[in-house]
Amino acid sequence: MLSCALPLRAGPADSPPAASASPPPATTREAAVAAAIAERQALNEARIRQLRQQVEQRANPTLEQRQQQLAEYQRTAPEREARKRLLDAQPKLDGTELEVREALFAQGRALIQLQRKPEAVAAYRDYVAQRRRTPSGLWMSESFYLGVESALIESVPEQERARRWDWLEEQTLRWAREAPDSPLPRLMHGEILLDRAWEIRGSRYVAKTPPRVWKPFYAALDRTLKYLDDERAVASGAPEYYRLTLNTLRGSQSGGSPLEVLDQGERAFPGYYPMYFEIYTTLLPKWSGSVAQIEAFAADAVRRTRASEGESMYARIYWFAAQGAYSKTLFWRTHASWERMRQGFEDIVQRYPDQWNLHNYARFACDAQDRDTLATLLPRLKVQANMTLLESAWGSRKRFEECSQMAGSLRS
Repeated sequence: MLSCALPLRAGPADSPPAASASPPPATTREAAVAAAIAERQALNEARIRQLRQQVEQRANPTLEQRQQQLAEYQRTAPEREARKRLLDAQPKLDGTELEVREALFAQGRALIQLQRKPEAVAAYRDYVAQRRRTPSGLWMSESFYLGVESALIESVPEQERARRWDWLEEQTLRWAREAPDSPLPRLMHGEILLDRAWEIRGSRYVAKTPPRVWKPFYAALDRTLKYLDDERAVASGAPEYYRLTLNTLRGSQSGGSPLEVLDQGERAFPGYYPMYFEIYTTLLPKWSGSVAQIEAFAADAVRRTRASEGESMYARIYWFAAQGAYSKTLFWRTHASWERMRQGFEDIVQRYPDQWNLHNYARFACDAQDRDTLATLLPRLKVQANMTLLESAWGSRKRFEECSQMAGSLRS
């Protein structure tokens, strides 16, 4: 009889199958795929619910949400407008005289408003380097420059208004450090210094200016001139440097010679008209000049520029005069010679046969009672194509019609 204490030997039938410990590989993959699909569906459903909530909120915003949306819209309005102006400006650079001027000004403003100063520096450098001109012969750099200056002056934050001049000086100096080879930020800093000086002086007549303002005013002008001289190596790479220096000298007691600055500017940028306009302004009677001095300078300006501008500078100087101090009184309050102006305009329209120049030539012919020249010019004018030009050049359509009647060729 066998002992029951002996262990029993397990046979094959007694062992569980090894494969029953885990599911087959195919089954595992199917489960993982199913889980991933379920997770993705859950995420999609959550996103859909979130989007529906957002749509419902936008469709039915609360009063607080409406106020927030309005505030954000108003806050971003200047940036949207600047972007629109920048986009609108580019195609107009090939347009009419007034369109090109407006586009250049808008381009300069927009680049500053959008904080795209490197692009402003590059654009200005291009206008100066290529000496690009508008259809009427003006330098493109001038209109662009004015747009940049305008945007900078308006960029002062509300919280900085009390110290706006300090803030503007800080901004332009920082810009100059960021663009060490560019005249533009240095000239902008010079403009800020000059504007600050004139805020001290005010626009009052000399006799009505308080004695206490003269010393700080002259000190501020000297500060401007010193900065321009210190930055001359870079800043004089643009024609606006010479115009700005001449403008600053006009109120200064530094003893600097405007004609010496003009000589320097002519050598660097011959035919840059604003330099001559600054000298003209300095010679106005309000600045202790005289109409005789203005006439002598206009004649001298022709001599200086005849090689490149013909006789046109005489006409351009008195054209500028008629836009300011001698509006409607040019031929009886100055020594302007219509014969010389007519020759100057002939040279202008020969070089720049733009409608803006032709319309202004005709208007001056009317002011001078030159019926023959006016009758010759009227058929060359495009009237219906651009009413803005007509209003800008003649002052009103009525004036144009009066001059047309004088020449015996009223045009409808």
